[in-house]
Amino acid sequence: MARCAPVKVLLSAIFWLYLALSLTVFWFAVVPVWLLTLPLDRRRRFSHWYAWTWANHYVALSPFWRIHVEHGERIDPRGTYVLVANHQSFGDIFVLYALRKQFKWVAKDSVFLVPFLGWMMWMADYVPIRRGSHRSRERMLQTCMDHLRRGSSILMFPEGTRSRDGELQQFRRGAFAMAIKAGVPVVPVVIDGTLHALPQGTWVFQQDGVLDIHVRVLPAIDPAGLDEAALM
Repeated sequence: MARCAPVKVLLSAIFWLYLALSLTVFWFAVVPVWLLTLPLDRRRRFSHWYAWTWANHYVALSPFWRIHVEHGERIDPRGTYVLVANHQSFGDIFVLYALRKQFKWVAKDSVFLVPFLGWMMWMADYVPIRRGSHRSRERMLQTCMDHLRRGSSILMFPEGTRSRDGELQQFRRGAFAMAIKAGVPVVPVVIDGTLHALPQGTWVFQQDGVLDIHVRVLPAIDPAGLDEAALM
């Protein structure tokens, strides 16, 4: 196992370097198209499609991950939802793009400051939040409600941060409060396998051999008649 460690470090370094370089290319390529489509695409659907194309090409090129999406049809492209997923790894972001569905991420505001990556998130009209700030939380909830009213789904990690051991942590109530207020279903999404690839606290991919990652979409839950605690 110890002899494999230098190989994992090298392969991981190559991946992150490629991600940084290719993200720069992807961003410059999309800016002119984004400016042209913006007047006709107020919901920024093109930008999100471009982001999932960007993310899925990494998975397609990788010989180390296989992503299996189960029951993706439960997310109707004509519907509006609050999607909630467990959070095991930074890799969850790439994995959830494999759903190939339209939604708006809720993410830490610091990520929006990362060159090219953050700019692409801003172009797609994703929603920032600053941890520990009540004002930021209220602004996030209002922005999400605006998206839901316009027919754009929201995707959140209700645990608020990544799990270190793969076990579910206590949920925060924001996703469930907005689903009740907007009257839209909650769709739970289960991610299994990313913890074994890129756990919290390291940039080095940990798995040996090919890793099968499963994304399972559970049936939608109608919030009618439920309070936040019951829905959680």
